Amino acid sequence: MSSVTVRIADEPYVTSIKAGPHEIVADEPSELGGADSGPDPYGLLLASLGSCKAITASMYARRKGWPLDAMELDLSHTREDGFERIDVVIRVFGDLDDTQRERLVEIAGKCPVEKTITGELRVNVRTEAPA
Repeated sequence: MSSVTVRIADEPYVTSIKAGPHEIVADEPSELGGADSGPDPYGLLLASLGSCKAITASMYARRKGWPLDAMELDLSHTREDGFERIDVVIRVFGDLDDTQRERLVEIAGKCPVEKTITGELRVNVRTEAPA
């Protein structure tokens, strides 16, 4: 189970995120009134999805003993006709044959974050008085 704490205070849109011992800042671009001090929430979503895909494929390649040198993923988010869309371009580096490359792209598509965002997801929210 993952747990994250998010806090926003005085500076408009600047949000501090604590994920275990790690700290991240999210913000909005200056043209939307933010300070552009970190990725916007969609940037974080794309980063989460992209890193999950890369890690999942890398774990598979290591388990198989395949010579995967690196993967690069470019992700973008758009809205079209009321639908949300994420486009992903994957580049696979290493002395791999076409079958291995195709398999790594297929495995990347099975990452847990993709399953979460494309599956049935419920967000349960409750309020609590500050301590």
